[in-house]
Amino acid sequence: MLFFAAAAAVIAVITLQYFLYKKHCFDNVVYRAFFSSDEVYTGDDVYLYEELRNNGRLPLPYIRIETDLPDGLMFTLLEDSSAGTVRSSEKSEEKGTGRLRARYEKAVHSTFVLRPNSKITRRWRVICGRRGDYALEGVTATATDILGYLITSKRIEPEEGVRNKLTVLPLPGELDGKYASSRYICGDAISNTCPVTDPVRICGSREYTASDPMNRINWKSTAVHGKLMVNIEEKTVRHRYSVMLNMNSREIEQFPDRPSDPPSVEKCIVLCASILDRIAREDLPVSFFVNSEPEPGTGKEAVSDDETGCRITAAGPFRGKSDMVYALRLLAGLDMTISVPADRMFDHVAAHPELYSSNENLIIVSPYFDSRMLNLGKAMSERGVHVIYYISTSRNSVGQIPSDADVYFRL
Repeated sequence: MLFFAAAAAVIAVITLQYFLYKKHCFDNVVYRAFFSSDEVYTGDDVYLYEELRNNGRLPLPYIRIETDLPDGLMFTLLEDSSAGTVRSSEKSEEKGTGRLRARYEKAVHSTFVLRPNSKITRRWRVICGRRGDYALEGVTATATDILGYLITSKRIEPEEGVRNKLTVLPLPGELDGKYASSRYICGDAISNTCPVTDPVRICGSREYTASDPMNRINWKSTAVHGKLMVNIEEKTVRHRYSVMLNMNSREIEQFPDRPSDPPSVEKCIVLCASILDRIAREDLPVSFFVNSEPEPGTGKEAVSDDETGCRITAAGPFRGKSDMVYALRLLAGLDMTISVPADRMFDHVAAHPELYSSNENLIIVSPYFDSRMLNLGKAMSERGVHVIYYISTSRNSVGQIPSDADVYFRL
């Protein structure tokens, strides 16, 4: 009888703890996560801190946390590859007799043992591969009871009021040597000098580089120095600029509300950041337009036309480095959505130039070049507005581009 009584007591204890863990396992488990910084540039690293607390009296002998990052962020994990080989494309560093290499994962998992009223903190290194506004979501927790009979899972949301949002700004790059003008049929890479220099004003000469067009060679200076020299164009501060981003990736999209080739639009966004950064260096005012809906609550204005349903986000003017960070934040938060087709946007610009022609120059950044854009340039030139086109691809449906059109294609 004593044996059966002991067996019944053991079964009762096992059953009690089974149902106790099944009902109250995650009642006092708190998850907290935050980034080391709330704003970085594309390509930067940031630390993600995770804190898991057990505020209850139930011990957790086994708890597994699965952390997923939004698309665009990746965990950087170092693994020992001393027993194998390391590909040259992967980052590696020597450490003793072994070798460490970086491995990038979108999701990681960790296993813990949590005693009552205890916490565990982990730090992860995260690389920001793409611009955007990111917010950490919850984690999937899997736990067992003391004897391992019960396996239960739950989605735990991060604690509110913690800095768990991250803005990744597009990283401006140099334009020199990356875009070629349609005027130079030889295909030489030329320096993007439209926003900041005046080709009419020559202030000196310098040595020729591979990114300079042949028509800028100063032959007199070349003869004096005995090597190829090119003109240095004087920088100007009297011009003002407007930048217009076309979210359409092609003339006709498969779905009218989103681009069918997002990578080409991403290149345009980075290109806009580069152009805005170059203009900011010269302390010139610049306005920004894009055929995408403004984010609610951001205070961004919209150029709208109730008759045609045209709705275009307008921001600015921005001036100098201090203001340019707001323009980069706007670019970082752009969704891959189209509020109005590009042809209707260009028609709206031509029909209402007073809304867009407050500045002397209009820079249109687009994944393609078509006749509608060319006609817009002619219409705006009649009103004293010079239109410059930057195309992130080689898509051109016009054919032969007129010599008076400033069109720059990506090399």
